[in-house]
Amino acid sequence: MPNTTSSLENFDFLHLLRMLADGEKTGVLNVIRDDGNFQCWLEGGKVRHLQFGAQVGIKALSHLLQNPQGRFQFDEGKRHPSPDLNATLDAVATEALNDLPLRPLPFIGPARFASPERVEALSWTSDEQKVLRRIEMQTTLSDLSADPVARRVISRLSYLGLLKPRKSRVARLTVGLTREVRGVVLVDDLIFRRWKEDLVRHPQLLAIKDDAGNTYTFPLREGRGLGTQLLLPPDLMMQTGLRAGESVLVKPV
Repeated sequence: MPNTTSSLENFDFLHLLRMLADGEKTGVLNVIRDDGNFQCWLEGGKVRHLQFGAQVGIKALSHLLQNPQGRFQFDEGKRHPSPDLNATLDAVATEALNDLPLRPLPFIGPARFASPERVEALSWTSDEQKVLRRIEMQTTLSDLSADPVARRVISRLSYLGLLKPRKSRVARLTVGLTREVRGVVLVDDLIFRRWKEDLVRHPQLLAIKDDAGNTYTFPLREGRGLGTQLLLPPDLMMQTGLRAGESVLVKPV
């Protein structure tokens, strides 16, 4: 990056730092503002010192992130004479984000991690790890957001650019028998709602593919508490030749 100043108005500040860290840069990123100057010293992509006026360390980064404005310049090759940090950008950013207000949900459907390795490398409490597992299990962000711990986790991941919408509509379910309906198949209401959010409409038909490659399409309805079961009435069982306990791939059409 050349040693010229540019405005942060056109940049996401954490994304800018991420590019420098990923490039294993050594130097100092200066942000010049009316209320003081911010400095982030890097060495081989690691954060070595943070300062905003008289504030040093995580508080300095929090101060800037509350209003990431100003003009910036990266002076490559410079090293801090007495560094007091040796941390990854994600580690210091996650701690700094604790002082910021929660971000709105980036989207309401299920999410995937943009970089599972970066997520795994961060420090999480046991409760936060439970939230991460629920995200991996495709629980929608809207369902998770009722939990204050989950909202903080989602907000931090969103700030760090680590959450992406999960667009896959294919699920592997286990066939089961039901006598409560005729002519339709039942899937769990949570799966049904995820498909609805993804499709932005009620899913009406379900395509079922067995291990032999046979595909069947039937009307679809939701059922409560079915988990990973796909329930078929006897008439559809006979029509397809599927058996209870068989594993199949399904997706809305």
